[in-house]
Amino acid sequence: MASRTILLTAIAAFGCAAAAQEPAVYTIDAAQSDVHWKVYSAGAFARLGHNHVISAGEIDGSVARHAELAESRFELTIPAAGLVVDDPALRGRYGEDFSSEPSPEGIAGTRRNMLGEQVLDAEDHPALRIHGRISSGPLDAATIVMTVELLGRRVELAVPGSIAIEGDAIVASGEFRITHADLGMKPFRVMMGALAVAEPIDFSYRLHAVRTH
Repeated sequence: MASRTILLTAIAAFGCAAAAQEPAVYTIDAAQSDVHWKVYSAGAFARLGHNHVISAGEIDGSVARHAELAESRFELTIPAAGLVVDDPALRGRYGEDFSSEPSPEGIAGTRRNMLGEQVLDAEDHPALRIHGRISSGPLDAATIVMTVELLGRRVELAVPGSIAIEGDAIVASGEFRITHADLGMKPFRVMMGALAVAEPIDFSYRLHAVRTH
């Protein structure tokens, strides 16, 4: 009887330990999240173009949070078809550089060019996928390493971020600058580059994830 009790106790302890190691699962709340980036007009005729703000109209994703935060992982999917060009509220955040008002036709043309073969090639690559983890640093000044999947390629990036744990929610936010070259992309250009998109891309993100398991 004693040996059976010891065995049952060991099995129960193993089960509790396994349960404790299971990560907490969080789901991205798209309504409370914001991912957008700014691109800039360049070239000899840059004054004829506009700076643009591109935002993710749809965001799906999840976070697996481990007790050891360095073991936590996240993944995001941003459908290309849901990308929004020049939301007026976003343009209004950024002052004089974004004070011009692109016409509806101009916005539609920018979106068409962005989704076309020369840039995101959305027909063959309908979504951007991102997955990664916290690499180092305190939560309020962390380095996040991620893999970005786009155009059939995987691009490795390390970006700054601030992570806050608020009850049953995790909020990650940050800003960073990269270039088209960093992503293995060529900026859109016409007229032999006289009117083009500049190399820098300024990203801003706030991702709100709610615990679901």
